[in-house]
Amino acid sequence: MSPGIPVIRSAVTVLAALTVGLLPVTAAHARPDAPKQPGAPGLKIKESRFRVTAIGPGFVLKLSPRDIDVRIDEERFGDPASGNPIERQTIDLTGRTLRPFECKNGTYTIKTGTFERTWRISQFAKRPLPYTEGFATGSPGIFTPFVGVLEGTVTDAEGRTLRFLISDLVQEVMTADGFSATAPIHGFFVDEKGRVRDRISLIGRFNSGRDGQNAVYGIEDRGTCRQIADLPFGPGSERAVVTGPLFVLPFSAPVTVPRHH
Repeated sequence: MSPGIPVIRSAVTVLAALTVGLLPVTAAHARPDAPKQPGAPGLKIKESRFRVTAIGPGFVLKLSPRDIDVRIDEERFGDPASGNPIERQTIDLTGRTLRPFECKNGTYTIKTGTFERTWRISQFAKRPLPYTEGFATGSPGIFTPFVGVLEGTVTDAEGRTLRFLISDLVQEVMTADGFSATAPIHGFFVDEKGRVRDRISLIGRFNSGRDGQNAVYGIEDRGTCRQIADLPFGPGSERAVVTGPLFVLPFSAPVTVPRHH
């Protein structure tokens, strides 16, 4: 990616320090008979209540309430044949005004932390609708993949400090036949005794033809943190599913909540 073009992905709200007002959590639920979509190939996620393992092209990420570990094989990361370099960036979250996380057991505001991001662009191409023109302007490349790690501290409404650990991933694949994406966000809010107060488990998936034909998309929520907010990508980016300053897909998408999770 050109050094002059900011990488956005979920961090758009971090970079822009959004203060978008929170809206009620009323995301539409997908119909029971709606077709299921596999998302993008190349990213496997194994998840239990307190552990997440993600294996993607050239990386392995392991997340638990104790720590988050990422191993990257630079020779295999993403699509080396594209000729595009591996990009890295660390954002200091301390002192920024960011949308708080609204969760079942509390509201959490980031006080200190970092957002470490590693990505490779497989090709420069326009994603199909409902991805917006505004999103294309900020993120003109296909992420294959994007690996983000957030760590730091938050405070709740009573002023208590908790630790947070969050993974923010994207795997996108554009071929002559279609476009697919998988966008999972997982995380834990842990109190001073090591107990998990709330957890994030949001997985967005998208599949369509090259120009958006027969698009199928949705978000699966197995956690306790989910909000709705308008994103700054122009018409079509309203009422997106977010968690704190991170979004799952950059447009409104139906949400399903598994009965047993």
